[in-house]
Formats: sequence, C-alpha cells, structure tokens
Amino acid sequence: MVANMHQTIIELQNELKAGKKLQIKLLGDSITHGAGGTGFRQDGEPIVENFARNPHGFCWAKLFKEHLAENYSCTVVNNGCTGTKIEFILQHFDTLVDENDDFVICMIGTNNRHQYFREGEKPSRETFGERFYKNVLQLNDKFTKLGKRVIFMANIPASEKNEQDGAEFWRILHMCDINAIYKRAQEKAGFALISLYDLFTDYLAKSGADLNEFLFDGLHPNDAGYKVMFALLKAHFSV
Repeated sequence: MVANMHQTIIELQNELKAGKKLQIKLLGDSITHGAGGTGFRQDGEPIVENFARNPHGFCWAKLFKEHLAENYSCTVVNNGCTGTKIEFILQHFDTLVDENDDFVICMIGTNNRHQYFREGEKPSRETFGERFYKNVLQLNDKFTKLGKRVIFMANIPASEKNEQDGAEFWRILHMCDINAIYKRAQEKAGFALISLYDLFTDYLAKSGADLNEFLFDGLHPNDAGYKVMFALLKAHFSV
C-alpha cells in the first residue's frame, strides 16, 4: 500500500493547477491553530466547544491559506484547536470535518506525548505509543469511510527542555516517536504523509541554524519558525 502514499498529494497538486474549486480543511492542535505566532488570538468564528478561529495571527496555516486563495480556486478552513489530542478529533469528527471538504490536512499528536499524573499510573512507552498508533489508523479509517482524501503531517521537533517531564505530567513519547508512529501507520494503511519533522530537521542540518531560533517557547514556532514550515510545505506540494 505504500506505493500509493503520494497519490493524494499528486491529486491535490493536479486539481489546484487545473483550477478546480476545492475546499481544504486543516486539522490539528496549537501549532495548526497558530499559537506562538504574532497576534495569536481566538477571536474569530467558533469551531467547536470552547474553541474559536485565529483569523489574524501569524502562522503557517494562515500563510498557506493566503497563498492558495491568491493563486488557486480554493478555500482553506483552519479547524486547528489548541491543546487537543488525536482523541479530540475522533470525538468531534462530525463537527470538524464537513461534507464539502475535498481534502483534509491533519497534523495532530504533539499533545499525545504526555500523560498527566492525575490520569492514573504511568503506562509504558510501548503501551502509550501503541494507543496513538491505533488512533491514527482509526482516524484514517473515518476519513476513508467518509470518502475524504487526507494528508497526515508529522510535526516539527521540539526543544530538549520541552521533551522532558513537567510538573504535572510524564513526557512518555517524544516528537521523534510521533514521527516514527506516523510512518509505521503509513506502512500499514498507505495514507499520504508529509513529515515536517524530517523536513525541518534536514533544513536545520543544511542551514546550520539552531532549532531554538525558530521556537517561541520550546514547542510552538515563532514567526520565523512558521515561515520555514510554510516554505517547506509549499516546496513539498510544488504549488
């Protein structure tokens, strides 16, 4: 099934270039919502529960939306919700995903690295990772059954400090683990995957830049980090 993993990306490229009117949905957590970028505020239209859109904050999603709107016949709707896990998307799937969505780009998993002490005993790394793996497959199945073409993305690296335990939680998985789990799920299910983790890591290696120069707080990108994310994504899509 891996041989088909780029098909969805190629379809998106071709349909954009052909001028087809598309609706593209973005799903994710705070890094899709735009936290860390200049002007981040949830003062736009409501998304679900206690979340609202961040229409004016600087982030990769806003740059991506504006680029596609200016150059192609499509709309981009950002349903990223700060602080959420993959379970949140599964729970609110019918609200977050619209029947008119032609493509969905989903980048979730940053908050699936940890478990709060109050949530019970510390699970093993293997058990915790397996839970996320099964949820990725379940989410992909929901997209497939609904006939939605989905592109998953693995998020960029976090700082060394951010990968450590916190005052109220264990950091059981790391961003490299989330990236690896997505690749494992891709091998199983054959969905399209863009590893921004790998692309950003390669960018840092080639440029000699320090990761922390692109992070607002060790996790969320600053404006410079969001610019790099957008540039990598734009180049990867070749649109």
